[in-house]
Amino acid sequence: MITNVSLDSIAEMVRGITFAKADGSSKPEEGKLPVIRAGSIQQELLVNEGQIWIPEEKIKEDQIIKKNDIIMCTSSGSSKLVGKCAKANDDWIGSFGAFCAGIRPNIDKCDPRYLYYFLCSPTFRDWSGASDGANIKNIRTSELAKFKIPRPPLETQKKIAAVLEKADQLRKDCQQMEQELNSLAQSVFIDMFGDPVTNPKGWDKAPLSAIIDEFLGGKSLVAADDQNTEFSNRVLKISAVTSGEFKPKESKPLPNEYEPQAEHFVKAGDLLFSRANTTELVGATTMVFDDHKGLVLPDKLWRFVWKDDNSLSPVFIWQQLCEAGVRKEMSKLSSGSGGSMKNISKGKLKTLSVILPPLELQKNFELVYTKLRAELSHNKKQIQLAEEVFSSLMQKAFKGELNL
Repeated sequence: MITNVSLDSIAEMVRGITFAKADGSSKPEEGKLPVIRAGSIQQELLVNEGQIWIPEEKIKEDQIIKKNDIIMCTSSGSSKLVGKCAKANDDWIGSFGAFCAGIRPNIDKCDPRYLYYFLCSPTFRDWSGASDGANIKNIRTSELAKFKIPRPPLETQKKIAAVLEKADQLRKDCQQMEQELNSLAQSVFIDMFGDPVTNPKGWDKAPLSAIIDEFLGGKSLVAADDQNTEFSNRVLKISAVTSGEFKPKESKPLPNEYEPQAEHFVKAGDLLFSRANTTELVGATTMVFDDHKGLVLPDKLWRFVWKDDNSLSPVFIWQQLCEAGVRKEMSKLSSGSGGSMKNISKGKLKTLSVILPPLELQKNFELVYTKLRAELSHNKKQIQLAEEVFSSLMQKAFKGELNL
């Protein structure tokens, strides 16, 4: 039998630490303890990241993080972050800031894993996402304390938690595999060619001007306002490129009366370049591997136009431009002061030096990458399936519909 009980009847509510800016330091100091902030709330609780060190006497004993504590973001400018939580796997001599709340389960009344998964469920996140505030979203601790939690018998909670934990681990394993496959591509590149900047293997080097005819950009375009109409064409956002993976959905509709020039359409085989962005993202590149009908380049994204398609591997050049050292060299070519948008001119970009190993080796790397990309594509499908299974189990678990 499932009964609905208030959160504070099965868990203690712990308030975050309030302190003056002058009390905090970014490095450990004697007599101070670390305090984490909302950025440490990821799939796991990252207690060693984003710490502020404050005087020990400002932290009460019950505010020290204990094993199974659930730390929740309760204030943010993003509704997606408010309500996000992570569970502490161990005791930790530190605490959390005032924009967070601690939920300390009573293990005689609820299974900590069960409570954690409920607080991650769509039911709770829909409520937390609708929190008060026009700009800053907030969850009041008093309202959180009275939120109703479905509570089956403790043994049933443990069984539900065990099922969800296995499904969650499968999802995390798939995500970890994606990270490892992406790292493998970089490792293979370095193993075959070495660091492109220091060039320890002594490959021939040349500026991009030796292999590039031009960089072709699109126009500055105004997106259509009417979201209820079907549009033939869409213009890419810069975010379609900046992650390193081409994201065609990162685009905006164009008015149907606008007819883009033929050369402005994105096509399979394009190497795209972000010529204007922040210091960290300017010079981001991505390859377009498939055809995407009706996608148009904006003025801030360029296509590489090669001098001779048969003399090099675009995939090899792309991976070279993704290397950290090369990204730093590109960033040095950008202009713009302070926190403003950085820009790279075509003339300066053409001076960027790249290594040019024999074409056969470039093609060998491209073959390896093609195989890795096939594995990545398969793994993405596994991630999607694992997410769907996990979501389905979450929906059933807290409605009492899970077959245990």
